[in-house]
Amino acid sequence: MLKHRFSIVLTCVVIPACAGGAIPTISPMVAPMEALYFPAIPPASEFDTATERSDYRRLMIGDCPDRCRAGPLSRIQPRIRAASWSAAHRDSGEVIARIISEGPYPKFNIHGRDTVYWAVLRRGDSLVSVFRSTARGSTDLVSNVEVIHHGEGFFRGIASARWLWSDVDDLSWGTCDGGACCRSAGRTLELR
Repeated sequence: MLKHRFSIVLTCVVIPACAGGAIPTISPMVAPMEALYFPAIPPASEFDTATERSDYRRLMIGDCPDRCRAGPLSRIQPRIRAASWSAAHRDSGEVIARIISEGPYPKFNIHGRDTVYWAVLRRGDSLVSVFRSTARGSTDLVSNVEVIHHGEGFFRGIASARWLWSDVDDLSWGTCDGGACCRSAGRTLELR
């Protein structure tokens, strides 16, 4: 059934694009979560595992600052090529980082002992984060994304990814093109 849905989505997107027509957009008002395009999963060699450009720490569980505790150890690793993309390339849909965790952390779709791929892509008129887990039976988590513009060439070809701490919660952060970084709270967006 899943292969059938993929074939239909692929046919509806590829054929008009190859014929020179416009690629149909999926309205955020009516699109079910599973209909949202997700880019191809890159091979492991496309992620930077260097300590200086990735992050490895415990994510917080509970309601901070009063009732929280340290959660699972989680890695976030940037896609090496992300620092050389244009904004248009990023907006076409790209995996910008991967997350590997020892335990579950639902907020970023982490089921524990799985790999989660973080993609930024267009949904209707806005950009969203999509967290796709490799855990069997999981569905994509569609979340917010905030793009912070720094200017072309800002990252000088070096991508980074980090866990950020807001006043009360963890955020994911990563280079998403040569002149911008992206940040996400990892919470599910409501369908409208």
